[in-house]
Amino acid sequence: ACWRPPPAMRRVSAIGRHLLEPAPLGGAGASGATAPAAPELPAGLLEDRCGEVEWRLRCKLAVAYRISAHYGWDQLVFNHITVKIPDTSKLENGPHFLINPFGLRFDEVTASSLIKVDLAGNVIERGTASGILFKQGFVVHSAVHQARPELQCVWHSHHADTTAVSMTKFGLLPISQEAIAFQGRISYHPFEGTATDLSERERMAASLGPVNRVMLLINHGPLTAGGSIEEAFIYHYLITLACTWQIKALSAAGGDLARMHIPTEEDLQRLYQRARNSADRNRDEVDQKNESYNDGLAMWLAGVRMMESKHGPEMYT
Repeated sequence: ACWRPPPAMRRVSAIGRHLLEPAPLGGAGASGATAPAAPELPAGLLEDRCGEVEWRLRCKLAVAYRISAHYGWDQLVFNHITVKIPDTSKLENGPHFLINPFGLRFDEVTASSLIKVDLAGNVIERGTASGILFKQGFVVHSAVHQARPELQCVWHSHHADTTAVSMTKFGLLPISQEAIAFQGRISYHPFEGTATDLSERERMAASLGPVNRVMLLINHGPLTAGGSIEEAFIYHYLITLACTWQIKALSAAGGDLARMHIPTEEDLQRLYQRARNSADRNRDEVDQKNESYNDGLAMWLAGVRMMESKHGPEMYT
């Protein structure tokens, strides 16, 4: 097995050591955080070929796939999470990134089964599953990796509630704490059908823009990205939860927006400012008496522990 967080009794202190000041949504908060230190790599052909940095990313990405399966962010053998391998941008057709091999369920993905590809669609490493590259996944993810070099991870799913919201003309409504966090920071990409046209990559990158890290592909599903796997995970968790609340609220209101509590523009500015101010951990005496923490990293580590309890070390092989 490769990277696994410390045993249970050491995990609490490990979390404390790594909980850092959060940054505003879309900033470097989760991307600047680091997971617990990994032990030395085990001996093995793939591990030796890929090197320590890539192997640790493979282990984290394998956990991400298991987390995604747990929350229903998968569709049997479809959907993808990708991570860019550091220091590969200057290679021919770089950067290289890791993606799941077509045919495996998310809960079957392991560190060594992931395949490595470049921006030209060449498979550099097929992994232990002799994986096949699924073109639609390549088109969507390479679009972001090519256009936004500061982003390391891209997470895309067909989560039912979020896809349903993407099918509505009003899109994401600011009716929950999770949704308000994305106000003014979410992009939309027009529906072009199945993503098999390489030229769509430029249009998709243009839709995402130079700043946003969350996008709803209209009639398709959510896409989140981050400077780390942890950051992309947090955004995916929040956008899917926001859309689930929205679908339930619309159902309870009989689909009538007039029967729902939707904040006014004035209210939204106040609510949004409060959310932004929450990053200041010294605002009052309660904040000053408590240590700072990183919400997103704590959530990611909780997910890691949950997957370790459920799957054991098999996902790290």
